[in-house]
Amino acid sequence: MIAPLICLFTGAVEVLPVPLEAPPFEAFVREGPETASALTLVLHESAPNDVTDYGAWFAGREWPAVVCHEGGTNDAVRGTAPRGVATVLTTPGEGVFHLAEVIFGAEADVALYGSPPNRFGVVLDPRILVLMDPLTLERGRVLDFLAYSHAPDDRPAEFTFQQIRWAEVLDGILYVSTAHRTYAESSDGRNAYVTALDPETLEILWRSEPLVANSENFLIIDDTIVCGYGFTDEEDFVCLLNRLTGETMERIPVPSAPEYFLREGDSLFVRCYDTDLVFEVSR
Repeated sequence: MIAPLICLFTGAVEVLPVPLEAPPFEAFVREGPETASALTLVLHESAPNDVTDYGAWFAGREWPAVVCHEGGTNDAVRGTAPRGVATVLTTPGEGVFHLAEVIFGAEADVALYGSPPNRFGVVLDPRILVLMDPLTLERGRVLDFLAYSHAPDDRPAEFTFQQIRWAEVLDGILYVSTAHRTYAESSDGRNAYVTALDPETLEILWRSEPLVANSENFLIIDDTIVCGYGFTDEEDFVCLLNRLTGETMERIPVPSAPEYFLREGDSLFVRCYDTDLVFEVSR
């Protein structure tokens, strides 16, 4: 359940985003002595859902973000911008970006901005990421992920813009998932990555293999990133990544594409396209 938020249109704020360099489109594993603690997921429950009954799944559960536009069918995560968060950013050269989502975190809140809303009120292709102080919402780094948006030799006409899907900061590291929502073959399978960056130096610490994270969010549990991939007739998985190195530790087949992840104690709730799953988390 999302706590009520106060809406305040703050007008357009001018910023100067830092453009990121193009990332590798193959797995880039971090070398080092780090060893991730083992995480095991054991399926406890599986039940069909009605595909669009998001409200029932989110009822009584705390969701750590608010979607600030009309995109998608999930009204359970939709809301208004928190007070003090700019709804529009402008950049030199008259670039205009509109607020798509605010993600709340312990170390930093993250605001995502994309193209101006279309006639349906949908903000497309979020690519600007703003880090904010979680207490004051003061803006910190403003990063432009445009260089992440298209894999080499993909087919842009087939909607292959890899937008920012989710982002979190933990132990000073920024973790970001980027993906398009169409067939993997449209980008030769080079889609749906998680990337770990140093937000100050912009160094890429690691980049996962492709096809691990086109879900709406991911979770960080100890040294593991829990994310998911699936699309239409492609294979669907919950993926466990080593947070320290970026390696894929396990791919767990699931009945349909994973969309949302929530954790309550030792229970991991996974909302898939047409199935609700509950895993027991153990170490």
